[in-house]
Amino acid sequence: MEAVLVTNGPGELYSWAQPVLRVLRELYPDIKVSISLVPDQFISGSEAEVAGGFGADTVTTHKDFMTLLATGRVPVNLGDDTGFVLSLGGNVQMALRLAKSLGYPTYRYSFVPSWNRRLSKLFVHDERAERRARRLGAPRDKLECVGNLVADAVGQSSPVQDIGTPHIMLMAGTRDAFSILLIPFMIALADTLGQRFPQATFVWPVSQLLDPKTVAAGIAGEEKDYLGGMAGQQEGDSIITPNGVHLRMVPDTERHAHMRAADTAVTIPGTNTLELGIAGVPSVVMLPMNKPEVIPLEGIGHWLGLIPIIGIPLKRHAVKLFVEGLNIPVSLPNRFSGEDLMLEVKGKVSVAQIAREVTGLLENGAELSRRRERLLETMPKAGAAERLVRAIMSDFRDESENLSEP
Repeated sequence: MEAVLVTNGPGELYSWAQPVLRVLRELYPDIKVSISLVPDQFISGSEAEVAGGFGADTVTTHKDFMTLLATGRVPVNLGDDTGFVLSLGGNVQMALRLAKSLGYPTYRYSFVPSWNRRLSKLFVHDERAERRARRLGAPRDKLECVGNLVADAVGQSSPVQDIGTPHIMLMAGTRDAFSILLIPFMIALADTLGQRFPQATFVWPVSQLLDPKTVAAGIAGEEKDYLGGMAGQQEGDSIITPNGVHLRMVPDTERHAHMRAADTAVTIPGTNTLELGIAGVPSVVMLPMNKPEVIPLEGIGHWLGLIPIIGIPLKRHAVKLFVEGLNIPVSLPNRFSGEDLMLEVKGKVSVAQIAREVTGLLENGAELSRRRERLLETMPKAGAAERLVRAIMSDFRDESENLSEP
C-alpha cells in the first residue's frame, strides 16, 4: 500500500508533510510513503533535496509532475496495487490529476477549505474553517476537523539549552529573491540590538531552500541598500557585524528547538509566524514594501511580474494594491486568535524602526509575558497528524470494503 503526499512550497513541506510522514512511519511501518512535489510560484527549487531528508521511500520533483501533465506518464517509482493521495498544499487539481493517473482516491488537508466533489474527504484545521467549507458546498460526511499540523511540527522539538539573555531569532525567509534583501537587514538589526542587549544571543535559522550563492551575497551585503542593511563577515557558523555582534547561523532543522527557547523573533509573514505563535514567542512580523515587486503573490499577481518590460511595474502596483486593501492580519496567530499578539509592521521599514519595536517588547516584561501566555492559550495543540492519518486509513478501509462487495 502506498501513501502519496502531494505538496508544494517550503512551509507545507516542513510543517505539514514532515509530521504526517513521521506518524505514517510510526503507525504503519510497512506502508510505502512517497512525496510528490507539484509546480507552484512559491517554490525555491531545493524542495526535492529537503524532502529527500525526511525518509520517504520516493520523492518526485516538480519536473516529474510537468512530464505527467505533458505526456500522461506517471513518475517512476510512484504507484502500487492500492493507495491514496493526500494533498498537503498546492493546487488541488494537480493532486487530483496525479491520483487519477494512479487510480487512487484523493484526500486534502487545507487552511483554505474550498471543496471539490472529486475529493474523498476534506480535512481542515479548526471549526471556523469547517463552517466555511460547509458554506462552500462540502458535504458533512466528507468533511472533518483534525487540528493544525503545524503544532505537531513544532511540538516534536525540545528547547535548546545554550541560550542568551535574551534569545532573539532573526528569520530571513526561504526565497532567494527576497532573502537576499533581508539578510543584510537582519545583520544590521543584530548590530543595532546588540548595543542595547550585550548579553543577547542572535540566531538565524538558515533555510535549506536558499541557494548558497544567495546566502553568500546576502552576507556580503550586495543588495543592502534596498532595506537599509549592512554587510557582515562570516567566521565559521557566525556572522560578525561591524560592531562585533555575533549572529549565529544554525540549520533550519533546528529552528523549532530555538523557537521553544526564544524570547522574541523578527520575521516576515508565512507559516513561520504560526510556528512562532505555537512556541509562544511574541514576535515582530514585518511586511516590507521597500521593494514590493519581489513579494510573492498568488494567482494572476505572480504572472504579472513575468511580463517583459512592464512586468515589474505592474507587479509593484499589484502588491501595493493588495497590501493597502488587506483588512486581515498578516501574521497567522493574530488571524487565528483574533487578538493583537504579534506586532505587525507593514509598509516601508527601517532597521531603526524594527529595533525600536523589538526593544519595546523586550523591555516591557509584563507585556511580553501577557502575549506569550495568550499565544500558548490560543494557538493549536499537537495531535493533528495522528488524527488525520487515522481518519484517512479508516475511511480508506471503508471505501475499499465497499468496492470489494459483490
